[in-house]
Parts: sequence; structure tokens; C-alpha cells
Amino acid sequence: MYIPEAWHVIAIRRELRRAHREPVALRRFGLDLVLWRDAEGKLRAVLDRCPHRSASLSAGAVKDGQIECPFHGFRWDGEGNCVKVPCNGPEAQRPRHLANTAFELREAHDMVWMWWGQPRAAGDYPELPWSGPFAAVDEGYVHDTLVETTQVGWMRNVENQLDWAHLPFAHHNTIGTGFPPDIEVRAELDGDLLSCWPAHYEDDEGVPHTPLHYMFPNTWIMAVGGPNNYSVIAFAPVDETHTRMYLRTYVKRGRVPGLAALIARVFRPANRVIFKQDQRIIETQPPGGTVGARDEKLVQADLPIALFRKEVRRRMEAHAKPEESGSSSSSSSEGSGDSQTVQLRVPEPNERAS
Repeated sequence: MYIPEAWHVIAIRRELRRAHREPVALRRFGLDLVLWRDAEGKLRAVLDRCPHRSASLSAGAVKDGQIECPFHGFRWDGEGNCVKVPCNGPEAQRPRHLANTAFELREAHDMVWMWWGQPRAAGDYPELPWSGPFAAVDEGYVHDTLVETTQVGWMRNVENQLDWAHLPFAHHNTIGTGFPPDIEVRAELDGDLLSCWPAHYEDDEGVPHTPLHYMFPNTWIMAVGGPNNYSVIAFAPVDETHTRMYLRTYVKRGRVPGLAALIARVFRPANRVIFKQDQRIIETQPPGGTVGARDEKLVQADLPIALFRKEVRRRMEAHAKPEESGSSSSSSSEGSGDSQTVQLRVPEPNERAS
């Protein structure tokens, strides 16, 4: 189950630093993808399967900004068009039946975003979901990123980061030290932004000093000890039971050159310890989606999680389609206790909005 018709963070740029000269294999949304940079340096992605004989394109090469299959030298451009079939000769027409499925990508904030949804005309895609509290780190900050993978789906990881009540237990000797176990949690949903905080973080006027924010479909941010440091997390869905986690620390630049970058790097070992404390527990949970998990009985402190599940369900139902035979991919609530199945069709090769 993945939120459709949305931009999702799927990687960070350093994972694709060689994409201009060699293909990069990436599994996201339960699909095997291959990414590379074309002749203009634009990042491209198609399914990592040759339409000819099903060889892996990521085992091939990047030639003249195109992806070349290692088996017979067939080539595809960034739109998924098959542009070269050596065995047919140089004068042969492009074989449309050998087109691959291409995916729309964007690069921003040192991250790579992929459109999960039906193709649109070039000017009809929405802006990337990076606004509000996320805009705070756009200028004047440096960052360092810890990359990890969990053996549970993206929803389990998100819910863990919306859970204030686990801090004094799962993190009793790190970030949960001194955090009270008896808390009341506030939460609100405003468009794409879900914010939550413990009631004791509020001032006399009810304004929280350190709320955390989750931006649908898959990013999270929180100030750490004030406006000079922020934690940002992106939850990239590998498949229904695996998530690639990007845990990033932003530090505001100061007067001493290089000091902020050093501080950001120093956070990484601590972030790994905290991550491992969470991982040890969440990987004991059922790994799939949580919408409709009727065997889980939520309490008041789970208010952000309840809002999250409700909003995920709403977004899935808003784009629900009847099951289609021959679909390349589907998002299903199987294993989550939900009887509803939602299908999202991967566009056919070269399918484009007019």
C-alpha cells in the first residue's frame, strides 16, 4: 500500500553519484528499477527488465545517455523508447512493442523524488511536498545523512516516528531520558502536514515549543534543541515489508568554516544508536501496512497514529480503481487485517498524458 498520485523521496543524490557512467539498480514500490543520467545530465528511470528477453538492464551500461542491455545491445532513452536494435540493422524503424515503462523523477534538497501515480502532462505535476516547516532548512544549513534499511513496511516506520509515548521505554537511556511516561498527546492535520506534540510542550497560550511534523507522503521533520539543528527523515518504500530510511541532520552554518558540517557528522553515530533501538522493536511487529489493523487497540497517546491511518485510508480510497488484469503493480492491504484491496496500475510503456 503506497500513497498514489504523489511525489515520494526514493533516494539521496550520493547513491546515484555514478549514474552518469553506469546504471544504478533500485527497488522501490515493489518494483525493480534502473536509474541513470541521460546526455543532458537528467536522471532517468525505467523498469529494470529488458522487454526483449527479460535481462536486467542494470547489468548493462550507459551509452550516449541511453541505457543499453548487456544481452543484445538494445538501447532505451529516458522516455522508455527503444532506440536501437543492433540485430535489426541501423536503418530499422524504432520497434514500439519494445518500449519500456518510464517514471518521472525530480531532484531537489539533495534528494531524488519519484512520481507514484498515473502519468501527467509535463506542466501538470504538483510541486514537491517540501514546504512549511521544511522550508526552514533550505538556506544556511549543512547536512549529514544516515542511511539504513528496516525489515518492515514504510507505515510501521512512520508510525514509530509519530509515537511520543515510546520514548521513555524504547529510548530510556538516550533521547527518552527524563521523558514522562504519563502524557497527553495533541495532533492536527492541515492538508499534507500532520503535526503532533505532547501537551506539556505547550506554553501558557497553548503553543508547542517543539512539535514534530510529517509531510505526506513520506517525509518528517523536527527541530532538535532549537532552530539551529533539525532532524529530517524520509521513508522510501522498498516494498510492502522493507523500507529505506534516510535520517538526516541539518546544522545551521556559523562563523567558523566547516564547523557545522563537523557537528552534523558527529550526530550520525548517535542517530544510529537511536535508530537501532527502534529497529529492534518495530521489526517484531507485523511488517505490512497498518491501515485496517483491527487487532491493534489504540489509546489517547496514539492520536497522531490514528490520524495518520485515517488519512492514508482516505488518500487510497480517493484514488481506488477496480482491479485490472495484467497490472504491473498493485498496492494491497493484504496482511494488514484490512479486507479492502486498492490497485494502482503502473502505466504502460510510453503511456503519456496528452
